[in-house]
Amino acid sequence: MPSPSISSASASPPVAPPPSQTVGRPTQGIAPGDDVIAETQVDARTLPEGYPRSLVRSLDGKTLTLQAEEGGCRRISAHVGEQTAQQVVVLIAVTTAKKGQMCPDYIREITIPLALAEPLGTRTVVLRQG
Repeated sequence: MPSPSISSASASPPVAPPPSQTVGRPTQGIAPGDDVIAETQVDARTLPEGYPRSLVRSLDGKTLTLQAEEGGCRRISAHVGEQTAQQVVVLIAVTTAKKGQMCPDYIREITIPLALAEPLGTRTVVLRQG
């Protein structure tokens, strides 16, 4: 006796989950829902040449994301320092190889999330070496 066959027309197609569950954060660029912080809201005057300055904020304003390039023997780290009603200090460190050390030749985009105690709002972001 032949086995009953299932018609492909009667089978329901798989249902994809909503886009909010399938879209991850991109590895480069600005994530959906994030917002670039205006240059007028960032004070990087004391930051040395070559340090990253690109920041975005999350939709709720409680997370800043530092976008940078690192590679070879160059490493970037950052953390939130003092937070007041007027400003948020972000301390950025760039480490490089010792003189004469060989380093691999590559560059990669990185993002460093920085959690704030309160949403950024209109506060100034002060970028400092540290």
